[in-house]
Amino acid sequence: MSAKDRRSVGDDVLEDLDAAMRAGTIGAVAPVARTYSTPTKLGHAMIEGAGQTIARQKDTIERLEAERTAGLVVLRLDPRRIRASEFANRHERSLDPTDPAFIELKDDISRRGQLDPIRVRPLAGSPDFDYEIVYGHRRHAVALALEAELEGGFAVLSLLDASAADAREHVLKMHSENFARSDLSPYEYGQMYASWLEAGCFETQADIASAVGLDQSVISTYVRIATLPDPVLAAFGDPRSIALRWARELGAALKADEARVLAAAAEIAGRPTPRDASLVLRELVASATPRREARAAKTETVKVRGKTLYTMGQRGNGLVLKFGSLVDKPLAAAAGDELKEHLTRWLTKRVKP
Repeated sequence: MSAKDRRSVGDDVLEDLDAAMRAGTIGAVAPVARTYSTPTKLGHAMIEGAGQTIARQKDTIERLEAERTAGLVVLRLDPRRIRASEFANRHERSLDPTDPAFIELKDDISRRGQLDPIRVRPLAGSPDFDYEIVYGHRRHAVALALEAELEGGFAVLSLLDASAADAREHVLKMHSENFARSDLSPYEYGQMYASWLEAGCFETQADIASAVGLDQSVISTYVRIATLPDPVLAAFGDPRSIALRWARELGAALKADEARVLAAAAEIAGRPTPRDASLVLRELVASATPRREARAAKTETVKVRGKTLYTMGQRGNGLVLKFGSLVDKPLAAAAGDELKEHLTRWLTKRVKP
C-alpha cells in the first residue's frame, strides 16, 4: 500500500484500530449462542462469511500494526499527549506565539490545514505522554495553540516512527528534515550539534560532520556561534539573526580584546529593541580594534637661568606652546599676540595662495 493510500484510510478507523490494539481486544469474538435447531444452508453461509470477515479484519489490523511499527502510518493525535524531544533544535523564540514566523505558520495551518505531518516516536512508561517528537516542534506548538483555541480541539497529523528509538537515529532524522528545508538559523544548528556532543550521541565534531555530510569546519563554525558569550548573544537580541559568516569576525574580536567586546556588548544589550544585527556586529568588532596611541609630541624646552621660559611641541600638523612659571598671564597674552602677528607675516611669505 502506498503512502498516499495509507493516508486515505479514514481517521476514525485508524483511531478505533489504535484503541483496539492498545486494549488488547483485537480478534476477540463473542461466543455463538447455543441453538437446538439444525443450521440451515443460509445459516452455514452466514457463519462462514462472518469467520472470513473476522480473519480479514485481523489480517488488516496486523498489517497496519506492522506499518505503524515501521513508521509508515499517519495518525491524528492529541498534541497534549506528545512531548518535545530533549534534542529540540528550535530556539525558544521560534515557539513564541508572538514570533512573526510562528504567527505566519499558525495562520497557514488554520486556513489550509496541516499539510506536513510531524514525526513522533512511541514512549513507554510515561503517564503524561504517549509520544515524543522526532521533528516538527514548531508545528506541534501551533497544534497546541489551536487545540486550546478551537472549540473542537485540534488533532495533529503525525507520522509514527518506532525506528527512531535509537538516539543517534533520532537526531539524524531531525537534522535531515530541517536541513532539507534550510529552516534553522546558524545559532539553532550550533545549539543542536552542541547538544549532540553533550548527550554523547557523537564523540567529536568530526563524527557529526561525517554523519550529516558536512565539512568539519562548517560544524565548528555553527558550534562557535552557539557558544558565543552570553553578553554577545544578548547584544543581538535574537541570536537567530547572527549570520554564519560573522563567526570569524566575532571570534577574532573576542580574541583581540575580550573585555572590551563584552563591555560593548553589555552596553548594546541595554538599548531599546529592536537592534539591527549588522550594526551590532560592526560595533562589537570596532570595540576590539586597537586604538592608535597619540603620537608623542616632539618638544623643546627653553630655559632662562635654569627656569622654564616656554615649551614648544609639534604633534602632527599642530603646534603646542606652553609658557613656564617666569611668564605670567598678561605677559603670556602679549606674547601670544606678538607671536600671532609674526607667524602670520612669516607664513604669508611662504604659502601659495
